[in-house]
Amino acid sequence: MLNLGNSHSHVTLTEKEDALRELTSALLAGNGEEAKQRAYGALAKGNNEREVLDAVVEAVNITSDLQELEQYDKAKIASVETAVTASLQALEEWLVKSERRFDLKVIVGPVGLKTGALLALALSASLRSVGFRSTNLGKTQTALDLLRNSEELDSDLVIPILPENDYEHLRSFEESYERGGFKNKFEIIAIAPGLSEDFGGNLTIARNSEEAISKATQWALRHARP
Repeated sequence: MLNLGNSHSHVTLTEKEDALRELTSALLAGNGEEAKQRAYGALAKGNNEREVLDAVVEAVNITSDLQELEQYDKAKIASVETAVTASLQALEEWLVKSERRFDLKVIVGPVGLKTGALLALALSASLRSVGFRSTNLGKTQTALDLLRNSEELDSDLVIPILPENDYEHLRSFEESYERGGFKNKFEIIAIAPGLSEDFGGNLTIARNSEEAISKATQWALRHARP
């Protein structure tokens, strides 16, 4: 009789962890085809989609840190971005199912960040995984451009990713939001690393992506359409 049990039953914990590490290494190397294969391989080894996504996010965070240390140049960042996009193809079916939880659209976009496109890519995937219909606007923009594009896309929530310890960008974003006629059109949760929540403005502030996702989820649970 054929054994129709769990095909992952003979996979050890070490093998699962090794598969995730191999994925992270492929992403950091900027190898798109290998990253895609490693993502599918990690799933085949018994890792769930959340664990694979976490590995992708970890690679993005490491890349951002290395860029800050000037160890990754623009071309290297672009190759990592391509690899991340390729690896996320392995999760697309799961993400499509997950994003149906809330009937809410969120726009993610960087403002004044060198690695903004990469960070926005990872954040958008994470938001989809918790239930949002998330659109990543990708390349860095001005505050006004991001707000105007979000309005055109009929967004419910906008999450700008701002530079670390940068009150100037935050103030500019708040001013554009309040004076540009956007206040009654969508909610804002600004990711502003290093800045305090009580900076004195009227925007909701998150210090990192994880906090932004948590606050976005809490907001969605209050505002999701029945």
